[in-house]
Amino acid sequence: MISRDTYIQLTKFGIVGGISFGVDVVIYYLLSGFLGWPTILSKTISVIISTMVNYYLNTTWTWGQNQRNKTRFAKYMLLYLISGTANIFSNELFLHLLPNSEIGLQFFNHENKETASQLLTLKFDKLAAIILATIVGMIANFLGQKLWVFKQK
Repeated sequence: MISRDTYIQLTKFGIVGGISFGVDVVIYYLLSGFLGWPTILSKTISVIISTMVNYYLNTTWTWGQNQRNKTRFAKYMLLYLISGTANIFSNELFLHLLPNSEIGLQFFNHENKETASQLLTLKFDKLAAIILATIVGMIANFLGQKLWVFKQK
């Protein structure tokens, strides 16, 4: 059974993670989908930006440590270097393992059913790879932050 404090920290960590995940997904899709950048470069940039958002929110809200601390920042960056690398490469792995599939929304004209307009297409394999890669890093991040980076003395 986890303590009340750990439960609150885990909840806050999850909310911050959700926000960071949103930043990661938006930037990744923007760079890889709309700008056509390579997925590994797009994912690297999205992970770096979402890590900075995550650090700020977790430091101030989840762990309640508002003072600047260079040692803590260095530990955090080392932890995220490890988990970010795992995230980036597991994303590439999942992209290769998952079937290439899309979810599409089409508009049909009832009078001419052969003519369809594509309204929205979402690459499902990219979304699933992002989710799975995020899970890979999430467990290590919570434990690393709680037991090492933000450990109360």
